[in-house]
Amino acid sequence: MFRDRALPLHVLINNAGTMLVPEKRTEDGFEFHFCLNYLSHFLLTNLLLDLLKKSGKNGRSSRIINMASATHYAGEINLEDLNKRTMYSSHAAYSQSKLALVLFTYYLQEQLMAGGFAVTVNAVDPGMVDTALYNNLWTLAQMLKKPVASFLFRVCVLTPISSVGH
Repeated sequence: MFRDRALPLHVLINNAGTMLVPEKRTEDGFEFHFCLNYLSHFLLTNLLLDLLKKSGKNGRSSRIINMASATHYAGEINLEDLNKRTMYSSHAAYSQSKLALVLFTYYLQEQLMAGGFAVTVNAVDPGMVDTALYNNLWTLAQMLKKPVASFLFRVCVLTPISSVGH
């Protein structure tokens, strides 16, 4: 575990995500989008927050970056039905999970500023990136995506860490 190494932590990027999957629940009974896109980021951030606070210095803040989405604008948080049990929509579930993440980002930034900690928290939207996130689109949308992806989407090319600088 990272904590066991006793190293400083300067950057935390929360970027595990899923989008538009059919209705699914976790072992704990949470709606899948909400658990993966929000609760996991919330938990990991809070587990590592003390290290981020210790590592940040004035002029060299630690950073928390939460991968958001513009779909948060369509999100609604229904505290009576966080798991979307009454009427499931994968788009509504995804939007809610991203809205929860954006609200958490704003709240945490306010708390850290009020406490005088050198940690910044940001939510970023990468825009449309051609990744496997779109694999759950309905069939017609899948067919339409392929010919226009090169014009609309950014291509995500990952370089393995071991090959950087070699």
